[in-house]
Amino acid sequence: MRLKTTLTTAMLVGSMFAASSVWAHAHLQSQTPAADSTVSAPSELRLVFSEGVEAAFTKVTISRDGANIAVKSLATDGNDKKTLIVTPAAPLTAGSYKVEWHAVSVDTHKSEGAYGFKVGQ
Repeated sequence: MRLKTTLTTAMLVGSMFAASSVWAHAHLQSQTPAADSTVSAPSELRLVFSEGVEAAFTKVTISRDGANIAVKSLATDGNDKKTLIVTPAAPLTAGSYKVEWHAVSVDTHKSEGAYGFKVGQ
């Protein structure tokens, strides 16, 4: 009986560690411009994650009608490693944009996602 209790406890603890590793990824919590919004041409995009990200190992692409838009810079906001600032190389013109991100969190977990927004005339 004692062996069964020990094994059950070990399995429970192991499953808790496995479950916590699923939550240890940087998930996108908010973005500016907001997903599915129509905005004036932004000078930068801000992606806010659930935990800090490593800008050097994170990639963000912006595309319009399938054509990639050059990114001038990609950096975290000072000491706030949760906020990633993406600066396009040129002003965004009217149209529909897709933002794809591949983030590496400060604890080296990878996550990815995409969203879209429109720039009005």
